[in-house]
Amino acid sequence: MLISRTLTILAISITAFSGFIALQYVHLPSAAFNVSLAQSCERPRGYVLVILDDKGFNDSIHRGQPTIEFQRGDTVNILVCNLDPIQSHGLAIDHYFPTGATLRPGEAYKVSFVAKEPGSFTIYCNVFCTVHTFMKGRLVVN
Repeated sequence: MLISRTLTILAISITAFSGFIALQYVHLPSAAFNVSLAQSCERPRGYVLVILDDKGFNDSIHRGQPTIEFQRGDTVNILVCNLDPIQSHGLAIDHYFPTGATLRPGEAYKVSFVAKEPGSFTIYCNVFCTVHTFMKGRLVVN
């Protein structure tokens, strides 16, 4: 199983020969959250399932923004699956997982972190897509 603990930093490098600026993502270790590739979209026990597709997050276009709730100190486990056959989508959470994860069509990831701070935090798509404005939800930590 591939386990990745990352913090993404945008680095700018300038190439002297070609005269253009290249943007690169540099991943640095972080103990704040775990992101690992999932083998399927079958929800394991103790996980919240978030489906990304052309209907938003868990059909948020028709059902409104989903809300997931946890208690302070809980480990938040999310299985996020991109079931859109055409485009990439992403999942990011203000404060807890701001760098987010980008999922290509058919990809699934497990995201885990400890809910240390109480409050209401926006869950959003960090990849511009055709249903981008509908891809929002809430994480509530009591």
